[in-house]
Amino acid sequence: MRKSNVVLAVCRSYDEEKVYESVRDAVAALGGIGHFVSPEENILVKPNLLYPSKTEKCITTNPAVIKAVLRLLSEAGYARVKVGDSPATGSCRQAMNQLGLSEEQLYGAKIADMSREVFVRYPEGKAAKSFWFCEEVLQADAIIGVCKMKTHAFLKITGAVKNMYGLICGTRKAQGHVRYPNAAKFSEMLVDIHNLVKPRLHVMDAVVAMEGNGPGSGTPTEMGLIIISADPVAIDTVFARLVDLDPVLVPTNTQGMVAGIGTCRENEIALMLLDNGILTDISFDEMFSRFGKKDFDVSREKDRLSVLSLLSKVTGRFTRRPYIDAGKCVKCGICVNHCPVKGRAVTFKKGKDNIPVYDYRKCIRCFCCQEICPQHAIIVK
Repeated sequence: MRKSNVVLAVCRSYDEEKVYESVRDAVAALGGIGHFVSPEENILVKPNLLYPSKTEKCITTNPAVIKAVLRLLSEAGYARVKVGDSPATGSCRQAMNQLGLSEEQLYGAKIADMSREVFVRYPEGKAAKSFWFCEEVLQADAIIGVCKMKTHAFLKITGAVKNMYGLICGTRKAQGHVRYPNAAKFSEMLVDIHNLVKPRLHVMDAVVAMEGNGPGSGTPTEMGLIIISADPVAIDTVFARLVDLDPVLVPTNTQGMVAGIGTCRENEIALMLLDNGILTDISFDEMFSRFGKKDFDVSREKDRLSVLSLLSKVTGRFTRRPYIDAGKCVKCGICVNHCPVKGRAVTFKKGKDNIPVYDYRKCIRCFCCQEICPQHAIIVK
């Protein structure tokens, strides 16, 4: 049986040389960069740039990891490389600049203009029959994902599978939560993106992860790893096991396996550990023993019984909700502006001198407000 290979490279700091060596050697263990992309192809490197933010907040892929992937491509002779994501707010260039990344530092790669959109039909999609992609996506022959290890209020975790949602133009992403209002349907849509664009390789920045109120308001926590694979579901499965989360509780894992973009079965995943230049096989149990965090703050709730699910829809009880911390809220209105629901589920009902107010009868629990709040003032509980 052919297995999905996943390499875990031990990397305990963002020292650029150490990060580069970890990425270089891990990719070599998987067959080398030429196994995944060709020099004549137009390559788009896709980091997680949720919104422009400082590196230390751990909201985005660390610039050292982005630069390591770009350097690897450059030193292998790849000259047609762009790097970009479509942030929820601001531009790709603004997000890169906030990380201290200018084109002069990108080993010849260009910052992609992710602001122009193109309508793409996809009749083969299970959940999505069309997408509004950034134009740069269609110009790319190959995509390499460079994701961040973070929790996610809606999907439990965000990793390799969820990272590709940034190929959708920023203003369109919130509307996706209206069209695909529950985690299963939303995950089906994400899997449709993967089946359409077929990313070649995934690099996960897990040197310092985000736990708790992710993906934008959580707490940085050291994991000391860079995880690399061609299989996005296998990477996210490794992520889940490292934080003591059952991989089948992650909807992108189960939907991804059903649709054939990867596997979350441990017996179908071959783990390799790269530590100080030495490559060895490692089991899931040994991986968790050495690097896992049982107390990692992530939702481990199972799907509720159908009766409770029905009651949740009818009464609004027995379900998680976003709440605003009045002590942190600065009344900027970003949560209001980004609510995708018609008529808004969060508004300045009491005036702009007061914090926004939720109408939970309208709220679809997409948690876009929590994801985008720059003050980390919205929690889900």
